[in-house]
Amino acid sequence: MTLSGEIFLHSLHSLLRVLSGFIIAAMVGIPIGFMMGWHKHMDKFLDTSVHMLRPIPATAWVPASILLFGVGNKPALFLVFIGTVWPLLLNTISGIKSVDRIHIWAAQTMGARQKDLLWKIVFPSALPEIFTGIRIGIGVAWTCVIVAELLAVRSGLGYLIMESRLIVRPDKVFAGMVMIAIIGLGLDYSTRIAMSTLLRWRKGLKME
Repeated sequence: MTLSGEIFLHSLHSLLRVLSGFIIAAMVGIPIGFMMGWHKHMDKFLDTSVHMLRPIPATAWVPASILLFGVGNKPALFLVFIGTVWPLLLNTISGIKSVDRIHIWAAQTMGARQKDLLWKIVFPSALPEIFTGIRIGIGVAWTCVIVAELLAVRSGLGYLIMESRLIVRPDKVFAGMVMIAIIGLGLDYSTRIAMSTLLRWRKGLKME
C-alpha cells in the first residue's frame, strides 16, 4: 500500500476534509465565542441555544447529515464542523471572560480605544485558552472525519477501513488504523509547536 501510494491517497483525502471542516468551524466558533464572551446581551441571547445543541454527539448527526447533504464530501465536512465548533466556541468564551480586568482598566486609563482594547489586550490574553480549544478541536475533527468516511464517502482512511472489512482484508484495516494514529499524533504535535511559538510570552510551569 505504501509502494502503490494507496495509503497516502486516502490519508490526503481525510486530511483535506479535516482541514476544510476545521477552518469553517474556526471561522464560525471563534468570532461568535468572542462576541459572547465580550457582550453580556449576546451571551444571554445565544447561551441556551449553544447548551442545547452542544450535548448532541457528532455521531448522532450522521443520519441527518446524509439526509441533508446526501453522500460525498458535504456530510463529512458538516460532521467535522459540528464536532469541532463547540470546543472552539466554549474555549474562546472562557478565554475572553477570564481576561484580567486590571489590564483593561489600565489600558482605558492610558486612553486605549475600544478597537485597541480588543485586539491588543483582550484577544492576546484569551489566546492560551483559544489555542487549547484548537488543540482539542483538531483531535475531535480527526475523529469525526473518520466516522463520516465510514458511511458517507468513497475515499479516505475511514472508507478504506470499512471497505477492507467487507472484503476481509485485516491487513488493510490495521494499516488504516496505524495511519490514523500517526496522522493524529502529527496534528497534535503541530498544534503544540504552534502554541509554543505563538505563545512564547506566556509564563508558566515548564517541566524539563
